Amino acid sequence: MRTVKRVLHVAGNDLRLMVGDKAFFFWSLVFPMLFIVLFGLVFKSSGGAPAVAELTVVNLDEGRWAAYFLDKIKSPTVELKVVGAEPAEYNRLIVLPPDFSARIEARRAQALAFKKRENASAKAAARVETRLYQAIARVLGEIVLYGDGDLSKFLDGHAGFRDIVRVESRFPENTVTAVPSGFDHSIPGTTVQFIMMMVIIYGGVTVMEDRKKGVLARMLFSPLSKGELFQAKLLGRWGMGLVQAIILFVVGRILFKLDLGSAPLALLVIAVFSLAMAALSVFIGSLCRKEDLIIGLAVLLANIFAGLGGCWWPSEIVPPGVRTAAMASPAYWAMDALHKLRFFQGGAGDILLNLGILSALAAVLGAVAARAFKVRD
Repeated sequence: MRTVKRVLHVAGNDLRLMVGDKAFFFWSLVFPMLFIVLFGLVFKSSGGAPAVAELTVVNLDEGRWAAYFLDKIKSPTVELKVVGAEPAEYNRLIVLPPDFSARIEARRAQALAFKKRENASAKAAARVETRLYQAIARVLGEIVLYGDGDLSKFLDGHAGFRDIVRVESRFPENTVTAVPSGFDHSIPGTTVQFIMMMVIIYGGVTVMEDRKKGVLARMLFSPLSKGELFQAKLLGRWGMGLVQAIILFVVGRILFKLDLGSAPLALLVIAVFSLAMAALSVFIGSLCRKEDLIIGLAVLLANIFAGLGGCWWPSEIVPPGVRTAAMASPAYWAMDALHKLRFFQGGAGDILLNLGILSALAAVLGAVAARAFKVRD
């Protein structure tokens, strides 16, 4: 019990010195907020789907089936704009070819071209596509039921056959319901990046300075052993990362309505990630003898891992090969877990692999840092 108290006392003193440093709050709060606003606006969410989804129809067919098909598409939530040629600007567009009616009457298959603007609402596009599938299914069903002839007149006298086909759609279980974007992406991303950067810089530099100034050596004259001293330094830097994350998450919640999906699980991910970075900071601080070298390494590693690991942009939008390479970054496993919780509606079971890999990384780095830890040059 006394050992635990000694370790906590030294770790708490390191945290107290850190919190008392005004520069820490600038680099841990003010500067990260600039990144949060920048990337939050760059990858701003398009928001919910509009109340009425727009669909532009290029109708090149003069037969009766084009008008009949468009009548099936009409809905209070879908606004049709029928034009004779493809416009320069549109949100979603479908083209009815000149032989649309002729192919239906000849019972021949045909393909309809559906296009959508790249940054248009994904939810509105899904709503329009669902309505198109419904219209196609209804027309096909009615043709099969009635066969040749004037279908509209037939249905007027046989109301029971009208819209006999019903099409429903829904997202598969655990699928993405919102594209990773906006402040719900940029705040965790910036937090992960600056935990890497600041824990390595502050943690590494203070370990190096305490060793060079003889502080670590003098502390061994107290009841602390070298192993306990290492644990205290590791715990102090771990607390540094947690404090930084909590500050950014609280500010993000107040200013930007941050939604983490599950706040306790998100903090658990950050805690394990911070432990790995704390071990890395002690390792670098034990090996390096110059402050500039530690700062350079911290900035280089943090930016490479952040860019590769999905802190700047969602990993979900990069090519598969890049995402595979990103798995080499610790930030990837943290961001992937946070995205699962927020955007994929995941739970504890969905992030077990991420937590396992981050825990294994923390254990390996902790063992390496313990072996490299020195109290004297």
